[in-house]
Amino acid sequence: MTHHICTSESDDELAYLQRLWRTLLAPNVDPRARLERLLETETKEFGLRYGFLSRIDLDAETERFETVHGSHEILESDTAVPLSKSYCRKTIADPEGTTAVNDARAEGWGGDPAYETFGLGSYLGTTVSVGEELYGTLCFADTAPRDEPINDKEKALVELYSQWVEYTLARRDEPSFRETRIDAIEGNAVSPEAIDTMMDTLKSRTRRRILVTLIDAGETSLSALERRFPHERDRIALYHTHVPKLADAGYVEWDAETEVVSKGPKFSEAEPLVRLLKEYRAESPE
Repeated sequence: MTHHICTSESDDELAYLQRLWRTLLAPNVDPRARLERLLETETKEFGLRYGFLSRIDLDAETERFETVHGSHEILESDTAVPLSKSYCRKTIADPEGTTAVNDARAEGWGGDPAYETFGLGSYLGTTVSVGEELYGTLCFADTAPRDEPINDKEKALVELYSQWVEYTLARRDEPSFRETRIDAIEGNAVSPEAIDTMMDTLKSRTRRRILVTLIDAGETSLSALERRFPHERDRIALYHTHVPKLADAGYVEWDAETEVVSKGPKFSEAEPLVRLLKEYRAESPE
C-alpha cells in the first residue's frame, strides 16, 4: 500500500510529520531506540514488513545490518553479508542514491544474487552518509511485491528520514548530545513548547511559503508576497493573519513603515523543518 501521506487524497502531512518529529526528537531516549520506533512506524505505513539501517564497508565489500525491524532469517541485526549479494549495492551505485523495486521478479531480479539470498520482492532504499563519507543505507522491504508502485513522494519521504539518521549518527558520540534533556533540531536547542508553537504556526501553507522565501532571500516586501497570491482574501490574510502570526512566534520581523518582512530572532528554530518540508512537498515561493 502507498504511505497514507503520499497519496493525492491526503491533507494531514504536517500533522503526521509533527507526531513523527516528536518520536525522532524524544528527549532522554537513546538514538537507537528512536530509530527502532521509526522503523516500526514506517514499515506499517509503507506496507513493507522489514526496515533496516545498514553499515557498508566498501574496502571489505560487506554490508552489516545494524538495526532491523521485522523477522527475516538472514536480515537480522549484526549480520554481515557480501555486498555483491545485497540489494543495497545498486542503491549506493545509483546517481540519485535511492532505489525502488516494486516487483523484483518482474523487474529482472529473479536471477540476481541479492534476490536469491534474501528473496525480497519489493525494496525501497536510500544512502546514508556522515560528513562526506558513505555510511550505509536506510531501507524498507518485503518478500512480497508491492501492491501499489512506490511513488516519488515515498522516495522523498525515505530520503527525509535518511537526513535525520545522518544527523543522529554525526552527533551520537558527543556528550552534549547524549546528555541533553531537551529536543534539538540541527544542533539548536528547542524546547517542547517551542516545537508546539512551530507546528501550530507551520500548519498553514501560506506561512510556510513566506518562510521558504526568507530562506533564500533573507527579506522580502509585503507587496512582493501579495503578488504570489491571486485571491484578494489571501492578500488580506497576509496582513491580518499570516505575517502577524509569524511575527508573534519570532520567526519574522515586520517593519510596518517600509512593509519589509525579514528573518526574526527565532527563525533558525523553524528553518531546518521548513527546509525538510520544502524538499518533501516542493514548497515553492513562486
